[in-house]
Amino acid sequence: MDVWAIQERRLVGWASQPKVKMMRAYRPFAWLLVFLIVVGCGARRTEIACEADPRCLRYGLSADFSVLDPHIAALPEAGAIFRQIYDTLVYRDSTSHEFLPGLASAWDISSDGLVYTFFLRRDVRFHDSTPFNAAAVARNIERIYDPQQPSSRARDLLGPLSQYEIVDEYTLRLHLTIAYPALLDGLSQPWLGIASPRALDEFGRLRYQFHQVGTGPFVLESYTPGETVSLRRFADYHVNLSIYSPLVGDEIQRVQIALDSRQTGDVLAQLGDSLDILDDISPADAQNIAGNSRVQVLPVQIPGLVSSLLINTARPPLDDMNLRRALLLATDRAAISDQITFNYSPIAWAPLSASTGYSHTGYVARFAYDLAAAKELIAAAGFADSDDDSIVERAGSPLTLRMVVPPGDQLPQIAESLRKSWRSAGIDLRLEPVPGKSRLTELVLSGEYDLLPIDAAGIDPVVLGQIFANASPYAASRAPQPRLSQLLAQAERESDAQLRRERYYELQALLMNETLILPLREPLRLTVTHANVKNLRFDAYGLYPLLHNVAMQLN
Repeated sequence: MDVWAIQERRLVGWASQPKVKMMRAYRPFAWLLVFLIVVGCGARRTEIACEADPRCLRYGLSADFSVLDPHIAALPEAGAIFRQIYDTLVYRDSTSHEFLPGLASAWDISSDGLVYTFFLRRDVRFHDSTPFNAAAVARNIERIYDPQQPSSRARDLLGPLSQYEIVDEYTLRLHLTIAYPALLDGLSQPWLGIASPRALDEFGRLRYQFHQVGTGPFVLESYTPGETVSLRRFADYHVNLSIYSPLVGDEIQRVQIALDSRQTGDVLAQLGDSLDILDDISPADAQNIAGNSRVQVLPVQIPGLVSSLLINTARPPLDDMNLRRALLLATDRAAISDQITFNYSPIAWAPLSASTGYSHTGYVARFAYDLAAAKELIAAAGFADSDDDSIVERAGSPLTLRMVVPPGDQLPQIAESLRKSWRSAGIDLRLEPVPGKSRLTELVLSGEYDLLPIDAAGIDPVVLGQIFANASPYAASRAPQPRLSQLLAQAERESDAQLRRERYYELQALLMNETLILPLREPLRLTVTHANVKNLRFDAYGLYPLLHNVAMQLN
């Protein structure tokens, strides 16, 4: 667990001096590996069943959560709920990715990139009528850094934050130890939605998840773990015109979110029986219902690290550059796109997705499928099929690789496709299904694998550090790469936009030229809705629906 020390600088005279809190941190991405189980009961229930209410939206969410608290939760799907309950200090435009006002109407960044000053809205109250102000933001920061709180995604998104400063009731400064241009991106994500300080204090660390209070367009009515989350519209919501449109009167008033709704059968039947929206359907299901007038399929690109295989360079045989390059050339990504993702998900050629705006376009088709070239590289590495069993050997040992295969995201199908195509190059690929998080975590930390599926959602290219930083849980799979570590540090701190882009291009070039990663496909999420669902949009991150303006056309 990360250890964070918080010291209070005791100041005399509130009016004459700003209030300052100091904090320092060590943050090795431990939130990726923390899983809590908290059991509780919901709050008040809605009297009218959602099925009987024509303005109640039934939303099927594919995931379930061990804990549903924005300052603790890690699963990306949890952000879909937090986006409805909370507002963030800033937002990102879903098309341009420009930063937009949120709870902060304006902000200023010092020339050295170490101080961010936020000028807060004065017309906002939380769902429990608590006023929103700088002290409320400060209370959220204190909770995130509370030593009793587990390491979290929320904490990581704040980067090298060292202190906050309340300048006045509606002005807050954040001080960093080093320049960190990704801070605004972190502050725009739902994990850093601002919660009511009254609710945080009243319900405490374990109970707050059942009594969440934000300033967003919907109020939490109840949360029953493993079953449902119920929301109702916040009547006094001050519409944030940066991301929402004014209401016209026919919008939904309530939302019932069914947890763990991964479809096990007919998607159309599931929609017809119990849901209006079902998220994260498979490309095969999307293909089957394409053209059906009763439903609409919404493909949404997910910016971040592309769906890839992390190549373990820390142990043989993939410490050999020729073999790693051979894997790239022996991978028929066009066949995967056509046969498994039905061309919904484009081929990925570089580590960062095109939707980030940072993808290195110089690698498009550079390592396209070329079985003959792959065989030449394998031979150059000293492997040959001396016993005519179709698997090559070196010094009597067959070329056998071990791939970890978590469930979902078409990974079992992709792994089987790779196993067959790589066998044509003389490679024996062994697949290890990993159904549980504990075994996956064990493998990640130990590095006892050759190939591991990875991805990481996020617009800012700082997401590369989640996998390739020395402090990341994946470091055991990587032989020392001093230049990689140097570039990551430089890119993370670079404030000049053009130089920052160049650093991340150089990083991607290093990852591809050293063949530390095998990009497979661009991340995409498919959501299916009834045809009568209108105005469903997703925020810039692609994972989080914006339900404020959703309406259902009545028959």
